[in-house]
Amino acid sequence: MWFSNSKFNPNGKTALVVGASQGVGADIALRLYEKGCSVVLVARTESKLKKQVARILENAPKPKDSTKIKEPKTTATYYACDMTDYEACEKMWQALLVDQKVDPDFTFCCAGSSIPKLFGDLTGAELASGMSTNYLTAANTIHAGHKAVVQQNKGALPAEFKPRHIILFSSTVASFPFIGYGQYAPCKAALQSLSIILRQELFSYNYRVSCVYPGNFESEGYTEEQKTKPEITKKIEGASVAIPSMQCCDIVLDRLAKGYDSIYTDFIGWVLASSVLGVTPRCWGFFQVIVSLIFSIVAPIVNIFIYMDIKASFRESKSEKHSVKQASKSKQDVLDGETEPQDTS
Repeated sequence: MWFSNSKFNPNGKTALVVGASQGVGADIALRLYEKGCSVVLVARTESKLKKQVARILENAPKPKDSTKIKEPKTTATYYACDMTDYEACEKMWQALLVDQKVDPDFTFCCAGSSIPKLFGDLTGAELASGMSTNYLTAANTIHAGHKAVVQQNKGALPAEFKPRHIILFSSTVASFPFIGYGQYAPCKAALQSLSIILRQELFSYNYRVSCVYPGNFESEGYTEEQKTKPEITKKIEGASVAIPSMQCCDIVLDRLAKGYDSIYTDFIGWVLASSVLGVTPRCWGFFQVIVSLIFSIVAPIVNIFIYMDIKASFRESKSEKHSVKQASKSKQDVLDGETEPQDTS
């Protein structure tokens, strides 16, 4: 499998890329287009989608006319849609399949955003946003799409459906969740579960389902995360270095071509995922079993040190709040003393 490169060939195919207005979604659309794959970029903001389509058309290498074989034209288009709205998803698939006669071979679900905070500091709106952006965008896209495809192929047996490929973007924290990611990690873990279920339910319809577990990568979203990320969260994930978004895309496409359906973009992600293998597809499976055995012995010890760091962090935070409160009280006492009426009798 490692030496194969024939399991994912986007040339001459069409890909629907959800979450393509920025970050890894926009970059993977560019890479696919460079490989001769027509792309349909999907996100909520039309102005951002227009910019990304223009970027793709400007930066992608121009096809050479040295061959006499006439190949289908590679296109880059967009569809502005809020994928958290199920009815909007249905309308999008209607527009693609019926109106535009576009039946994507690949569906990349890249939408996602994280607001790293301590759980108690999150708002209700931020919790709801986490589930909508990180889970529902993918679930709605795939569910509405599959129903539309079945409707489009009425009378055909499941085995007669053309091959299709779903690629879900989960996260390393789906395998190893920790403090600060209460708004994000559970939703990405839900995507991992969804990938397993879809693999079971849709393989009869000739679907291949892959799940990507990227570590940190440089993007607009990653920059925003640093603004709210607790110090204890930064300390725990310190070993994870953010790689360029384009490098992340190259790794993903390379692993898909090699036939892997559980994809990790760094060694740390692979190690952490090996601790919770379950029924997920293997990646270097023999070694994962060995790492899993080692992890089952080492993990409780590692967890002790993590909890020690967390306790120390909370103690420091409590001490700082107490100091600020005392300083504020002392300042108020001084002000009260200055404004107290003087006895002139």
